[in-house]
Amino acid sequence: MMRSVSVILLLMLSAYITNAQKYVPSTTTLNNKVMFGYQGWHATPNDGSNNHVWRHYFGARTPDAANADFDPWPDMREYPNEVQEATNMKYPDGSPAKLYSAYKYGAVDLHFKWMMEHDLDGVFEQRFVTDIKSRGGARHFNQVVRNVKQASEKYKRVYCIMYDISGAGPNWKRDLINDWKFLVDSLEVTKGKSYLHHNGRPLLSIWGLGFDHTKPFAPIEQADSILDWFHHVAEKKYQATIMGGINDTWLTHSDEWKAVYNKMDIISPWAVGRFGDDRGADKFRDRTVVPDKAYCDAHKIDYLPVIFPGFSWYNLRHGKSPFNQIPRRGGAFYWHQSYNVINAGVNMVYIAMYDEIDEGTAMYKVAPTAAEKPANEKFLSLDQDGIALPSDWYLQLAQATSNILRGKVKNSVELPAGLK
Repeated sequence: MMRSVSVILLLMLSAYITNAQKYVPSTTTLNNKVMFGYQGWHATPNDGSNNHVWRHYFGARTPDAANADFDPWPDMREYPNEVQEATNMKYPDGSPAKLYSAYKYGAVDLHFKWMMEHDLDGVFEQRFVTDIKSRGGARHFNQVVRNVKQASEKYKRVYCIMYDISGAGPNWKRDLINDWKFLVDSLEVTKGKSYLHHNGRPLLSIWGLGFDHTKPFAPIEQADSILDWFHHVAEKKYQATIMGGINDTWLTHSDEWKAVYNKMDIISPWAVGRFGDDRGADKFRDRTVVPDKAYCDAHKIDYLPVIFPGFSWYNLRHGKSPFNQIPRRGGAFYWHQSYNVINAGVNMVYIAMYDEIDEGTAMYKVAPTAAEKPANEKFLSLDQDGIALPSDWYLQLAQATSNILRGKVKNSVELPAGLK
């Protein structure tokens, strides 16, 4: 039987929502910000992109549960009709189950509206180098950047580009630099009112340097030289403050790799899937967060830890991984990490992710109950762990993390649930 939210989840309401005035983040610094990763990769066959695929839903296959590549079902009730497309599945009431395309501005507008409503800072706009090399991929992701730029300016949120070099091939450095020039010159991202800067320059992230699966395509020489390019060699309009998304084992890497890491302005070690419960999160804090921050402080590098709400990629792995692999436990798993990293003294936090449903880390509005997801199909809703929650629950928790990081309230080991 579904149990109601516990008494603990009803406490601390007034402490975490304290100001009716909408918060507007500064575009000049990453300090005291909580940022989401934003994939923006979801597409539907008839969204106008001419790609004709269910990108990161079903691919080019039939849109049913047997072909699904994602686990949490988005809460579709607020999306404009024009951004939705029907699948072959139905909701319990018999109506068609629809999904959105981020190629359509209205979907991205809604996502940023939710951020504004919850006083959240903004996103790292993900840009996979391997995707943008194809004509169709470039067409989709260029439009998503335009959408993000427009929506972030409308709702006064911030964003910056985060390149992912996974699988990008031996010419990743050339491809990344050429694309950055395109974004700066043609889409004029850094001239926008909402593009995030840090240390006096536009902020740009490169994710994947030093990972085992990217080392063949990111040798030390390329990694080192691209940092020099963004810091010194490039024309001034292309220069940037660089955040490196690196492996959590980076402190054990060779001295040559550490010399590369030392050139980064911000270091952000990956954490998703590295642990699956509170005890594991505590071990990760002691093994990684605390020593990482100490090293970064000693070398005058900013440190950006990653936290996540849970994990599930049952459909993406075609049933070869457990469904609801790392349970969210009504937000308790997320909050334990939030408490840990802030208690370790950090002044910036990266939440993975905003809209990542492939791996079940999405923080945006997800179907709250089975009634808002396709009938009799294996998708996650927020009540999976037996706790009744509103669809924006994780946005509320992210807001609570933000309030603490901004010094509005004190950090607390107790989950600040029961917000609304």
